[in-house]
Amino acid sequence: MENKKCKNCDEPLHGEYCSNCGQRDIELLKFKKLIKDFFDHHLDLDARIFSTIKHLIFYPGFLTVEYWKGRRAKYLPPFKIYLLTSFLYFFIYSVILNPEVKNNEVNNSNVKLEKNETNSSTIFDDFPERFDFYMDNYEKEIELFFFLPLTALGLLFLNKNLVNLYFSHHFIASIHLSSAWFILQTIIEILNTVFPNHKFYVESLNITLFIYCVFMVKSIYKNSLIWSFIKTISLMVMTLVMLFTTMIISMLFIL
Repeated sequence: MENKKCKNCDEPLHGEYCSNCGQRDIELLKFKKLIKDFFDHHLDLDARIFSTIKHLIFYPGFLTVEYWKGRRAKYLPPFKIYLLTSFLYFFIYSVILNPEVKNNEVNNSNVKLEKNETNSSTIFDDFPERFDFYMDNYEKEIELFFFLPLTALGLLFLNKNLVNLYFSHHFIASIHLSSAWFILQTIIEILNTVFPNHKFYVESLNITLFIYCVFMVKSIYKNSLIWSFIKTISLMVMTLVMLFTTMIISMLFIL
C-alpha cells in the first residue's frame, strides 16, 4: 500500500487529515470540490446552517438562550448567521428592485436636498427628506451601526432588573432578531415580485416580525405574554426615538 504524504508539509498521512498541519487530504482540481472547500473552510456552511435557520425562524429566542448557556458548537455563530441573512436580503433586494425606480427615488431625494439646502436655514426644516435620503442610501450601515446596538440598549434598559445579564447578552439577542427580520423581509420581497397585485396582503406580513419579537422576548426573559407584548412595543418606540436622536446628532456633525 502506497504511503501517502501531506501535500502541504510532506508528513506521512495516517488518515483523512494531516496530524502535523491539519490539512485535509483532498484534491482541489475539480470545480465541485473547489466550491465545497470554499464553503466548508471560509463560510463553514455545513449542516449547522439548516438547524440554525430552523431554530431561528420557528423557535424565537431559542438560539439566544443556547448561546448564553454556552451551547454554541451545534449552531452557526450569531455574527455569521447575521452576515448570511443580511447578504441574502440585500442581494435579493438589489436583484428584484427596479433600478430605474431606485434611481428616480435617489434623484428625487437629491433634488429635494439641494432645494432645501438653498432655501432652509436649519437642518430641522428638511429633516424628513434627509432622513429618507440616508435610509435609502445607507440602509446597511444604519442597520449595523445603529439598529443593532440601539436595540440591544433598549433590551438592556427594559430588563435592567436582570443584573446577571450584560449589554453583550442583549446584543446577541439583537443580532438574532435582526437576522430573523432579514429572512422575513427577503420572503416579503420575493412574494411582492411573484404577486404584484396583492402587495397589500403581502406587506401585512410585516406584523409577523412584531409577533416574532413578542415571543422572542417571552422566551428569553421569561415574561408573561402580555408583559412581553408591552415590552416589545416599548422596545420599538425606544429604538425609533434613539434612532431619530442619533440621526439628528450625526447630521449636525456632518453638516
